[in-house]
Amino acid sequence: MKKSLKITLWLTPILLFCLYWLGIYLSLKNPMEEIVYSENGGLMGNVMFKPYTQTIGSGFTFGENEGHQSFPYPKNIVGDHQDLSVTIFKGTSDWLYMYHYKLDSKTMIGCYFVYDSSKKALVQDDVYLYENDKIYKGHLLLDKLSTYGKDRTWLKKQSKKVVEQYILGTWFKNGSSRYSLKNLGDMKIEYNKLLEK
Repeated sequence: MKKSLKITLWLTPILLFCLYWLGIYLSLKNPMEEIVYSENGGLMGNVMFKPYTQTIGSGFTFGENEGHQSFPYPKNIVGDHQDLSVTIFKGTSDWLYMYHYKLDSKTMIGCYFVYDSSKKALVQDDVYLYENDKIYKGHLLLDKLSTYGKDRTWLKKQSKKVVEQYILGTWFKNGSSRYSLKNLGDMKIEYNKLLEK
């Protein structure tokens, strides 16, 4: 009797920990929830996943005392002529990804992706072309882009590459393979309306 009581007392904390871990694991319904939890989940987040900032090759992690902090992606992920960074906000999953593609020394394409946790969507919030201190959007952006031999199809392919290869692909490769591009859980990806026409 005493032996079985000792075994029960010894196994109870392990069982409770496993149930707690399973509850958290099952509550993460899409890859962005995993990504956010890996960075903001404290000790349990680090037990379950490698911190997101480490999966993108940053030597830093999000500071507990910071309101927000930005982390650039290294060139071995995004390549030349491109910049991508993620801004992490304390206490929210609505992270911001900023992307720039340099067409030449004075011109670049820029866009923002925001994870909207209320919609469960990674949303391409804005697309623009910056040239000589001016910002072009909509059809003016497409007109300017055509002078560089690029069009709406190129812009859409580049946007998909940012989401599927750089943001999510890096997580699937270095962080967690529970989800994939074919299984995003309850999350959807919404591209800017300019790309959908």
